[in-house]
Amino acid sequence: MDKDQIENIRKALGTLPSQQPEKNYDYVNALEATHVRLADCTSNPYKSLVMMATATWGDGQPGDYHGSTRKWEKLSPQNRFRVALSVLTGNTLPTAQESVSFTFEYNAPRHAFDQFARMRIGSGHASIGCRDNSKLDAPFSLYPSLYKAIQDDEALKQQFESWVKQTKDLYERILTTDKGSWQTARAVLPMSYNHSWVSYMNLIAMKGQMGRRLMACEEAPIVLLFWKMREEVDNKFPLIANYLRPICDRAHKCVYHDGPEGLTKYFSALFAGCGRWKTESEYSEFNNSCTDYEELKKYVKIVERDGWIDFTPDDYDKLSDKDKALFEE
Repeated sequence: MDKDQIENIRKALGTLPSQQPEKNYDYVNALEATHVRLADCTSNPYKSLVMMATATWGDGQPGDYHGSTRKWEKLSPQNRFRVALSVLTGNTLPTAQESVSFTFEYNAPRHAFDQFARMRIGSGHASIGCRDNSKLDAPFSLYPSLYKAIQDDEALKQQFESWVKQTKDLYERILTTDKGSWQTARAVLPMSYNHSWVSYMNLIAMKGQMGRRLMACEEAPIVLLFWKMREEVDNKFPLIANYLRPICDRAHKCVYHDGPEGLTKYFSALFAGCGRWKTESEYSEFNNSCTDYEELKKYVKIVERDGWIDFTPDDYDKLSDKDKALFEE
């Protein structure tokens, strides 16, 4: 590789010596700084679902149109939909859902990534490092409630901005010592610094995480992150997105307090219910929901609890044109 090619790689990665980030003292509302992009995915997930779900039937003859092969080609678009619907509603073996993959790019607070990366089975994560990169230019991305409190309280704002300056200056000072490095300096970074990563996951892993993370009992950046993921999927595959639902909407009750997760009241019971589903429980450490759906609606479409479509096998005509085009491919 010549010098231009090498520098092209280093410029894209941000590792050229001339690309030293400029220090700033910025802090932002995390909801403003949380972004998601669907970067890659299975081109026709319905084809993959149907092929996997129907592969275990067929005769014993060889050839292109015998045995367990070519089921997609043999089925009408309406029957392809019926098979895919069976998969999405959990009426087949789960293996078919593992065949569909999505790759997303993310930007959110560092602590949001820590929660996100708990997803292990059926997924993988590639995260920008604070050991291998300078964070002098990374703003601090704050919970919306904290950001609002800082704007409303001048004394708090002054104290907070003083801390931001001291933290960034200390980080820079450590970098310039004889033994200083990004690795040693990261010891003083807060969990709120702006962070980016790439993750892939299969459909069943994503559905499992959506069930929990779309609920308002999680922190606001995480909930927004997953609703934005769902929106990205909805833009391409509305039928799949229709089955990416919070657990409470499947159970038709508040599972944070009243369902299997209701055991939380014996441990922490940090927050009250969000009001999406009524609960009899009144015990909580903080008398508010962890996340406010109304606030999230400024940044993403939130499906109301009665906004889901319960498709039947005869509802092919209710599909969006995007989905029909894939079933008729």
